[in-house]
Amino acid sequence: MKQIFIFMSVLAFCACNNVKIGYLQTDSAEYFPDSLVIRTVLGDDRYDENREANNAPWVTNNISGVLGTEPLQYKLMSVKALDGTETDAKVFGEELVVRGCGKMEVPLKPAAPKGRYRVTLKVYNEDYSAILPDVFTFIIK
Repeated sequence: MKQIFIFMSVLAFCACNNVKIGYLQTDSAEYFPDSLVIRTVLGDDRYDENREANNAPWVTNNISGVLGTEPLQYKLMSVKALDGTETDAKVFGEELVVRGCGKMEVPLKPAAPKGRYRVTLKVYNEDYSAILPDVFTFIIK
């Protein structure tokens, strides 16, 4: 009986090795709204004067529906130019910044040409990661 108890104790101890820390759920990940219009000609909006005076970037909302063990980090994986070339997408991707909570920002006057750009992000923590394909669309007009 003593041997069975020792065997079960060793088995229970060994079963706890290599357990991943935390969790990550992204099934409901989305932005609301899921697109942002970036105007290259300012003056149509009552906030444009303030935006220009402060050189304020265009900023998305935080992403919602991502649950997981903190700290969650976000990384830009790819940009697709829906109305342009791969070079256009590369230019846009180089000026796009991904911040905490999945918030993204683009300079007030982006170098990328007019068009629609779809973004894919990666969200990750210590032991888990997930790709969020085509999660947001930027429209430069």
